[in-house]
Amino acid sequence: MLIGLKLTNYRSFANTQEFGYSASSDRTHDATHCLITGLKSVPRLSRAAVVFGPNGSGKSNLISAFVALRDLVLFSTGMSETKFRERHTPFHFGPSAHAPTAFEIDVYIGGVRYQYALAHDAERIHFERLLVYRTARPQRWFERAYDPASNTETWKDFSPRFHGPRETWRKATREKALFLTTAAQLNSAQLKPLMQWFENGFRVLFPADLRDVGDMAMQLRDPQFKEHVIGLLRSIDIHVEDLRVAEADAALAGQDTPRPGDARYPLHAVANPSIELRYGQTPWKPLWLGPMADSAGTHQLLGLFMPIVTAIADGGLLIIDEFDRSLHPLVARLLLQLINDPRVSRGGAQLLATTHNSSLMDLEFLRRDEIWLIDLDSQRSSRLVSILKHHPRKHELIGKAYLRGRYGAIPTIRTELAVRSCAAEADTRRKSGN
Repeated sequence: MLIGLKLTNYRSFANTQEFGYSASSDRTHDATHCLITGLKSVPRLSRAAVVFGPNGSGKSNLISAFVALRDLVLFSTGMSETKFRERHTPFHFGPSAHAPTAFEIDVYIGGVRYQYALAHDAERIHFERLLVYRTARPQRWFERAYDPASNTETWKDFSPRFHGPRETWRKATREKALFLTTAAQLNSAQLKPLMQWFENGFRVLFPADLRDVGDMAMQLRDPQFKEHVIGLLRSIDIHVEDLRVAEADAALAGQDTPRPGDARYPLHAVANPSIELRYGQTPWKPLWLGPMADSAGTHQLLGLFMPIVTAIADGGLLIIDEFDRSLHPLVARLLLQLINDPRVSRGGAQLLATTHNSSLMDLEFLRRDEIWLIDLDSQRSSRLVSILKHHPRKHELIGKAYLRGRYGAIPTIRTELAVRSCAAEADTRRKSGN
């Protein structure tokens, strides 16, 4: 489970920003929306975090920070100098452009808490540390730091609780590689749980990723799985009779000929699969509709189904940018409800989602510590805060207050400037004949 993330000097984040799932003392929705850790320091974690903010405020950069950190941890030992240099994407204004980027992630895995921190620029790793909590006191398994003034790297003493040929691993660690990656690849059994979490513990989806239904296409041969997908669609008033796999380039409405995905077609022969839906509850002949002819929201939901079910089944963290694009607000609420409902989500699944849908700011539906705001400060740097910082009342209509500007994190609309700009461009095009 994710406890929290800190990031500094990454893309639009110039200053250190903290994000986390640590639940507040509020007991609202406590039985459904919170996970019990058994830790004294962080006894309860929220299941969901929903981030709101204007366009260009840094929501997607927050999501991409998880990808950047994961790539460094998993692949730092195999990166070329060019690839490593490309990984440094700092805040490009002012002195930050030449300063290191820093991440610190806090996770709870198998009864153990891991706090892992690193800093890097385009040339090398500047800092790396792993704190492990098996009791209330942390064990510093390793720590290294680079001093640019003396061009030297120093290592703190390894923890006696951290076993293995540690000096061999240290000597094998290059300046552009992480010790965590190096030691894990050299068979450190103690680092394996943390490395497995980076590899399999969370999944990141951007809007374009939701068009990939390859995983679902593989599963649709299973009649029970197909029945469950149809049940989900019918639960939101989409009356579907059947589903099948189709080649994306040939998914034309109205075709009722044998298609890839039928039993006579081998699934591996389907290139760029898409899903067609059969509608038949009308006076007319049943019809197969693909993504080019059907509702965009329906196919967005299909793209979300497998990741959500997988996260719920495995107890993982699902991170989705603009998760409710093309979805009705009530459908978006349903998806969040599935994550927060302990009857469904029994394995400790968590969700991080970004959205513009202020109707989800409903305290009958989300806890206050599940609502986050992001906007830009006076230096055009992203600023991320929990709505708890604004001390909303327990029964406040947060969505309405947000749109009125009480909490910030909304765009400043200059209507007259927009009118003048559009009118001027329209006049220019009329005069030029374009």
